[in-house]
Amino acid sequence: MPYLAPDPPLTFSDLVGLLQPAPASGVQPAGLFFASGRAALLAGLRAIGVGPGDEVLLPAYLCESVVTTVETVGARPTYYPVSRRLRPDLARLEAAIRPETKAVVLIHYLGFPGPVEAVRELCARRGVALIEDCAHALYSRLGDRPLGSYGDLAIFSPWKSLPLPDGGLLSANRPDLVPERPETRPSVPRSVVRLAYRALGSMEQAIGWSPRLALLQRPGLRRSMHTQVSAGPVAVKAGSALAWRLLQRADAALVVARRRQHYGRLLTVCRTLSWAQPLFDELPAGVCPLGLPLVAEDRDHWRDRLLQLGVNVRTYWEHLPASVDLEQNPDAAWLRDRILVLPVHQGLSTRSVEWLARLLPMLPERIEHATIADRKRG
Repeated sequence: MPYLAPDPPLTFSDLVGLLQPAPASGVQPAGLFFASGRAALLAGLRAIGVGPGDEVLLPAYLCESVVTTVETVGARPTYYPVSRRLRPDLARLEAAIRPETKAVVLIHYLGFPGPVEAVRELCARRGVALIEDCAHALYSRLGDRPLGSYGDLAIFSPWKSLPLPDGGLLSANRPDLVPERPETRPSVPRSVVRLAYRALGSMEQAIGWSPRLALLQRPGLRRSMHTQVSAGPVAVKAGSALAWRLLQRADAALVVARRRQHYGRLLTVCRTLSWAQPLFDELPAGVCPLGLPLVAEDRDHWRDRLLQLGVNVRTYWEHLPASVDLEQNPDAAWLRDRILVLPVHQGLSTRSVEWLARLLPMLPERIEHATIADRKRG
């Protein structure tokens, strides 16, 4: 039975690539390099002058790390509704803009473009800045333009799409915006430890097992990990030199092609599942998917079963910020309780993706057989 890591693991080829010269084209997307997307967002908020007394409009379905960064500059996070298909309610977004609103954040969920052209027009008309959150959309495009090129600012978290020890990018698309340049970097020992952690996934996939599979079935541990990653303090720090070299040498075309290939294979199967359905019916041209999102009733049951079988699936996001009013945003609660994201990253082999494609339709039957076996043993 194989093990499928949730993110692309660091491989020997990646390490060899560190010794190769960087391509002349440079890093795409271009921008200042930070230790994380949160650090990039913090610098971006400061660049557009967000501070105490200001308001930043955020989608109600989001990770807490965005909220803590807004609060770090002293601003107030306010939320606009997002539908069950991850589309903003543009009428209510515009109605939420007030004199103290300084910026709107638009998330391109899982690499799929949000209505960025309509939101850009709205923001320009109302005189507020647009920040594209491209944490999931490193290489995604809308038509002939890359995501992150529409807003006043865009932030990226390349470590989510590539085997980096750290990394965030901030792109400023207005000449008058001059973000502060990060100076402090992670220590070399810390970078090496984080690099080793990314390499661990390669070993786990090779042997077909990971201790994380059992640990992630513990709700308390997942909550602790969420708090440590998303709710901790944030500061403007540069990314490590190791992460920068890996980012410079990433083969974007290969990453996009393999992710789309894996997504397309699994989407064909997921359209016929009895226990879940794909959140998105199609894979539009230009999208580099972070994962394949399913909508599943009794989501935690299916997540735990997939973990038991070696598939390290993700839930986005099972812990929403406490400041989100779920009575006013019921679709955010609906998404929180049902989204299950299958891995499609470039570090998966064709063989493991085919194994997953065979497993998914059989999952209810596998569970039934396991239950009968447990009863016989009892």
